[in-house]
Amino acid sequence: MKQIFSLFFLCSTTIYASILVDILDSALKNNHNMKVAQARLNYEHASSYYENERSNVKFIADGFARYYTPQESGLVHPHYNLPSSAVYEHFTKANLNITLSKDIYSPKTIALQALGKEKVKKASYAFNENKNMLILDIVHEYIRLLKRYDALHLSQERYFLSNKELEEAVAKEEVGKLDKVELQLLESKNLEFKVMQRVHLDQFDNALNGFELLTKKPLEGLKFLKQAINYRAKNIPPLSFYQQSLLSKNPKLLESEEDIAIAHKNIAVIQAKYNPTLTAQAGYEYTQNYTPIVLGRTYESGAFVGISTMIPIYTGGRYEAETQKGMMAVREKEEKKEQEASKLLLSLKKEYRLYNSIVLEIEVARQHLETLSLLDKQASIKTQEGMMFPIEKAKIEYQYKEAQNYLKQLEYNYFLADTNIKYLAGMLCREDLMLFESQLRENIFSIKKLRER
Repeated sequence: MKQIFSLFFLCSTTIYASILVDILDSALKNNHNMKVAQARLNYEHASSYYENERSNVKFIADGFARYYTPQESGLVHPHYNLPSSAVYEHFTKANLNITLSKDIYSPKTIALQALGKEKVKKASYAFNENKNMLILDIVHEYIRLLKRYDALHLSQERYFLSNKELEEAVAKEEVGKLDKVELQLLESKNLEFKVMQRVHLDQFDNALNGFELLTKKPLEGLKFLKQAINYRAKNIPPLSFYQQSLLSKNPKLLESEEDIAIAHKNIAVIQAKYNPTLTAQAGYEYTQNYTPIVLGRTYESGAFVGISTMIPIYTGGRYEAETQKGMMAVREKEEKKEQEASKLLLSLKKEYRLYNSIVLEIEVARQHLETLSLLDKQASIKTQEGMMFPIEKAKIEYQYKEAQNYLKQLEYNYFLADTNIKYLAGMLCREDLMLFESQLRENIFSIKKLRER
């Protein structure tokens, strides 16, 4: 186990590079949800283009051809005194119609074009929502990874302290100053701390796998938070600012608004089906016929131009029923949007309270850490002067590291709350990920050898 951790803490290197922004660029191309959102947006664009650009010209060609077997005319009787040309062995009849038509006025086409534009808007908002969610998830998963690392580091320190406690207990037991039962309890605790290292190491690997599954890119190193970040210097806008931004920019609410707009456009499409239409037509007709007297075969051909209209007179109640159904869909979408807005505003208030209070918690934790730092320095002096046992000094060191880890957790929570608020307010973007990464140290800790354990 000690070999594992010696690798873990000696693989640090001083490579200066951007990690999270590069990962975002890769995830935008490879993340499954982003691919689905992009495909949906492309489809709606294509559908809208078709509805707007198609000429609505219809080409219709129909006709027939009939072949008649040899037969004799009923007028062949001598009484009619007709020439023999009135009798044919066989003949054909044929007809061909070619028609071009174009809608001059079609309410349904206009309604479908308007509906297509709204669907493009919704797909665009959905794409932005997936992009914002991806940025949010990257920050969350990366901070989760840092937390797992810190827990792993602290568990190692606790195991080292337990080893020292156990060594001292063995020495006391040998001279009869410690009961064997107490020694066994310490040995059991020591084994528990050793196992917890493995547990935290597995949790770190699980977090690493989750991060790489999200981003579809191997993570080669970690960058940690800078020390002494001045959180009080950060200007936090009032809650009302974020609330207004949420109601006007949150992608989920924008999608809900588009759902309402689409429901209204669907009503317009329904109503347009029952409105009059006007169509222009032009065509050509050719007919070959046969008259079994003197005329014989005849041919007819010609072009025509016209305008036709269709006016629905009676719908049997379908118009009213379909319109009523559409209005119910609108009300349903409006209620859904109100519920979504209420949930988002409630989440925003929760994150905003945390966002404000956590700055004070960080200041208190820093003051406590400074106090423990002074105690640690005093313990070092007393240990050197023989006034304190090394094991007592080790316990004070561990208390300091515990407080240091607690401070890190608060700092992580600050950045989580900051990211959550911007996400809810519809303000989260690539620049915010860059801003978060600017709060990380430049040196990158390599985890390649740790993963190859």
